[in-house]
Amino acid sequence: MKEKILSLPNPFGGNLEIYKNIWGKSTEPLSIVSGLQGDHLNGMFLNCHLTQFLDSVVEGIDPNYTLIGQVQIFPVVNANAAQSGSRLWPVDGMDMDLAFPGNPAGETSEAIASAILQNTKDSYWGLILTSASPHYEDATHVQTYKSNSTTKKLCRDLQIKIAWQQKESSTQMVNLFHHWQEQETSSVIISSGSARTINLKQCEILFQGILNFMKAEGILKDHRDTKSRHKTKTLVYKPDDEVSVQTSSAGMFLKEVQVGSQLKKGQKIGEIRDLYSGKRLERLISPEDGFLITLRQYPIVYEKEPIAIILSTKDNWSKIGHAIRSIVKK
Repeated sequence: MKEKILSLPNPFGGNLEIYKNIWGKSTEPLSIVSGLQGDHLNGMFLNCHLTQFLDSVVEGIDPNYTLIGQVQIFPVVNANAAQSGSRLWPVDGMDMDLAFPGNPAGETSEAIASAILQNTKDSYWGLILTSASPHYEDATHVQTYKSNSTTKKLCRDLQIKIAWQQKESSTQMVNLFHHWQEQETSSVIISSGSARTINLKQCEILFQGILNFMKAEGILKDHRDTKSRHKTKTLVYKPDDEVSVQTSSAGMFLKEVQVGSQLKKGQKIGEIRDLYSGKRLERLISPEDGFLITLRQYPIVYEKEPIAIILSTKDNWSKIGHAIRSIVKK
């Protein structure tokens, strides 16, 4: 059922209305949020897919399932940004995920943030669907601040193999996930794909993972089986495991690996070519064995620009967040 949670005067004319879709009854719902950034389309499409599925279950069109708990979906939080193809709120230039806890009497982005937090304050579970920063692609993974048994169970139930524990910063104090953690909502951020693109394969895998999660937590009953059949082993990477690979030259980046790959130390990631001569300026190689979690997609790069983030499997890796160059010049 579609339910309006906020209506404000729209500077572009008419009213700006924010909606959620809600099904079932429970005092401890599952909340799924997408579209905090207007160009993160993977999450919006995934929530569209989930909405169609839950409609079919509740309306009795799909007899294989029964909804036991309550699910609420916030499909497009940053609606004006999505319409303009922008990451940021077009009126005040604000990142919606840096507006929490918000203010009902504040700027538009603050009022929306306040409404989202108010409508999810009783949530037992929370999922935030997001994508990589512009010009990059993320392998499907979970982001979290805590590596505890609750987080690991969430990952296993979601069938996501990689969990990346983030180092908390002052910026994160004003995002939705931080406030969910403060109110003890069992929650994670799921990042997958690139901005301004929809990867149907990634979305379908995540759709099946969320269904598995709902079945495992007793939110959804599958009449064809009595328990989740899928067991996923999740690898948790700490902040110390993060290794950034940067360029030393400006030019065109030609990648030779795919995001989500397991890399070996010394394996070639790609190379930089001069835009005028076409000559190879440098080769970029992996400094460690590890999982390629983020990779540059837009090929034009500046000097000292990050190309890849690798989650190192080296136990004693201690160079947190440093830009590590591993370059073999021609």
